[in-house]
Amino acid sequence: MIVLQAHGLAKNFGEISIFGGVSFHLEQGERVGLVGPNGVGKSTLLRCLTGELMPDSGQVTLAPGTRLGYLAQGAELPEGTTVWETMLLEFDDLLRMKQQIARLEQEMARPEVYNDARALKQVMSGYSSLSTQYEYAGGYTFDSRIKAVLGGLGFPEADLSRPVSSFSGGQKTRLALGRMLLRQPEVLLLDEPTNFLDMAAVEWLEGFLQQYPGAVLVVSHDRYFLDQVIIRILDLQGGRLVSYPGNYSQFLLQKAKQEATLAKEYARQQATIRRLEEYVRRNHAGQNAKQAKSRENRLQRMERLEKPQYSRWFSFQLTPLAPSADKVITAVGLVAGYNGKPVLNEVNLEVMRGERVALLGSNGSGKTTLLKVLLGILVPASGEVKPGARVRTGYFAQEHETLNRTRTVLEELKAEYPMPDERARSLLGQFRFSGDDVFKLVGQLSGGERSRLLLAKLCLSGANFLVLDEPTNHLDIQAREVLEDVLDEFPGTILFVSHDRYFLNRLADRIVDLQDGELVEYPGNYDYYRWKKAQQAESSVPGEAAARPSRSKKAVKTTGPSLEQVEDLIQQLEEELSLLTGKLGTPESYTSGEDIQSITARYEEVSRELARLYTQWEAIVEIM
Repeated sequence: MIVLQAHGLAKNFGEISIFGGVSFHLEQGERVGLVGPNGVGKSTLLRCLTGELMPDSGQVTLAPGTRLGYLAQGAELPEGTTVWETMLLEFDDLLRMKQQIARLEQEMARPEVYNDARALKQVMSGYSSLSTQYEYAGGYTFDSRIKAVLGGLGFPEADLSRPVSSFSGGQKTRLALGRMLLRQPEVLLLDEPTNFLDMAAVEWLEGFLQQYPGAVLVVSHDRYFLDQVIIRILDLQGGRLVSYPGNYSQFLLQKAKQEATLAKEYARQQATIRRLEEYVRRNHAGQNAKQAKSRENRLQRMERLEKPQYSRWFSFQLTPLAPSADKVITAVGLVAGYNGKPVLNEVNLEVMRGERVALLGSNGSGKTTLLKVLLGILVPASGEVKPGARVRTGYFAQEHETLNRTRTVLEELKAEYPMPDERARSLLGQFRFSGDDVFKLVGQLSGGERSRLLLAKLCLSGANFLVLDEPTNHLDIQAREVLEDVLDEFPGTILFVSHDRYFLNRLADRIVDLQDGELVEYPGNYDYYRWKKAQQAESSVPGEAAARPSRSKKAVKTTGPSLEQVEDLIQQLEEELSLLTGKLGTPESYTSGEDIQSITARYEEVSRELARLYTQWEAIVEIM
């Protein structure tokens, strides 16, 4: 059943066209991801769907009785109430019914009613009917629903009595998300819902949306989230919207095949054009002039294909001036905290040259504090940090506090790395600062622009040890993929904090998890970390990775299958993955919705199992 239909939507801001001719529909129970580079109009499209913005042309139609709920980026709640009171606003009808039931109970207790059989029967009939309605509508469960949703989003019960005004902006956005989920509209529009969630909350939200009975349209740069939740992708680029079945990974495969086909068709047409033009040039006069005129007419009638555009949003390289020593940094017995509250308790960490170490932990666990202690920005209460020889560090600060917001972009780059304006502007152009962009004040830049400026400075640093605190936070998907490619080729050492699980899986070869002030390490990427955590949760005996504070990865023991068994499994799954990839590349696979969903589901299952086995294979080989 179609619950929302958009037909021919177009929106302009002044003379600038944001999108045009956009048509699509949402069906009940469908979970759709809206993707595209920053600035293409994804949020604008959502606002047109809600009626908050009027499109310049086209229309949006909702099925009768359909409620539409919209959570904007950075949405907050009205203040002046507690969290509990705010959530109860979503249950006004149930609360009124509850009051009516209470009044009927009082009525039945009055002597003039319970002594009058006819009056009592009438009141009891109304009471029974209303109680049944109340139960059917969830009247006896909404309290527990509120606690479950807010608990999943990271709010303990103690927070329910706190005033909304006492929470930070990010926490208020989470509360607004919780309120929207409790409302359960038939069409749910979410704009970057994972922005202020830690990993546990994101995983809870994924499970919630997978079971959501209505239609969901979500804008997100979280590729792992899109893989877990979404069954269809809408790609908004160049003002056009294209639909692809499957999750984000499947979308990438389909789009790559589509782009390859377009490139071949364009190349074939260009070859035909060159051949016809050459024939016309050689034979425009003489005995073949008639045939040349025919070919010239054919050229004029030919519908020219547009040249496929594959330009990257920006490109750069990170090149160390020199390699570091084998030991890049060692921390022993670190204790640190704020306002007398410790967040690091006897932390030990050793990072070796060439490692890509991801630091995980819940919000507020002390990840940024640890990075700043390692960098010497903060002084620990006790413990010692020993940098290795020839270590040159490059730092990406989460809040961009290392940038001077009173300078222009050009001044900020040259202040640390003096160079001629021409060279500086050329470098900034690689990071999409063109023309007068270089004269913007840093304080006026968007989060994504400040991130790109920090990356430009890292490019000049010659660092062999990168310390990155949430480097993908303000980057769109295309920019994240560029950064992943650059870091994947980086020959130095990386220690990073990120909530981007796709990014973690691509880069991390070791994960250290900050829990209750101590580090617990896992020799693998994010999928291995999740698998190991689940294994530990199921077992009554704690796994070996959780048995002691983090040390060098060479000290980690692994248990399980032998190397030969793991290699056999890898070979089997690689062969199956190859077959699945081939199926996904054939048009026949898309004629049946049920068939493509089963193929896609198996493709994702095999991919994740392979990632886990690769990590397990590496761990076994290192110990051998």
